[in-house]
Amino acid sequence: MEKLIKAWFIVTLITFGIFKLGEVMTTPYSETPSEGNLYWIVLLIGWPFLLLFIWITIRLTHRVVASVRPIGKIGLAIGSFIMTAIAWMTNHSQAVSLREGIRLSANESYAEGWNQFTNIIYMNQLTFFFLTVGCMGVGILLSFFLNKKQREEAV
Repeated sequence: MEKLIKAWFIVTLITFGIFKLGEVMTTPYSETPSEGNLYWIVLLIGWPFLLLFIWITIRLTHRVVASVRPIGKIGLAIGSFIMTAIAWMTNHSQAVSLREGIRLSANESYAEGWNQFTNIIYMNQLTFFFLTVGCMGVGILLSFFLNKKQREEAV
């Protein structure tokens, strides 16, 4: 378990760095369009870390929450759902605001899709938080089901 926690910490730092680069590498919409979106290079390198982060977060949460009483699991599941909803709504309002700003600028043709002006919509700290809490929610839901070891011990 200790190795899993250390691995999760390292992968979390790398994954957060990938999301933070999404914010840093986003061109302000007040500037003129450039050669394109260089963030695809970061994503190409970072996707394996993102997938590893998802897998480790779900597994770690499942292992930790499996020992919690059922009423505690329900509370954790509800809390996870509420935090995920808050992150989604906040990120959505930020996306709407950014798209509206792009529509009012000289770069209005870039208001839709994923481009050099909209990286921040898809890869930002709120999205990272949404992903983290969502993975924890999945791990919590999985903890309601007995795994093979627990079934063997119950028999």
